[in-house]
Amino acid sequence: MLKQDFVDRFSGLPWANRACSFEAVDCWGLVVMYYRLVLGLEIHHSPDYEAGHDFHTCFSDEVLFWEKTDIFHEDGIFVAWYGGQPAHVGLIINGEAFHSRCEGGHVRSDPVRTIQRLFTKVEFYSYADYRDSTSARASEGTRAGTDGETISRVA
Repeated sequence: MLKQDFVDRFSGLPWANRACSFEAVDCWGLVVMYYRLVLGLEIHHSPDYEAGHDFHTCFSDEVLFWEKTDIFHEDGIFVAWYGGQPAHVGLIINGEAFHSRCEGGHVRSDPVRTIQRLFTKVEFYSYADYRDSTSARASEGTRAGTDGETISRVA
């Protein structure tokens, strides 16, 4: 699916907790669908998400598979915080925050600056494509390659 087709198809779709479909998505479900349909990647998906655990628990299981970046970038994600708790996640598409906002909400685009004003802190990440959490925790500067060998991380 092309990026614009995804935006057109998902814009306005209703938010539903733990939803990840063409009928409704929550914030993480939108990220999963984008990576699957547009980028052709099955990103790591914590069992805690499907079990209905709180966002903070899911985030701590998932962040291992993402690399924090200094600025937002196309096809990356943002994680928005309230105080010391991660509370929301969304995509960066066409230079804007594309996200599904909680109960009564829907999928929409907003300027990244708007997201930064609504939350205490906003962080940006790119998918690291680690094979497992052991690889994700490998010493800084390295990661496991596709056949299990350790390779240097490209900055």
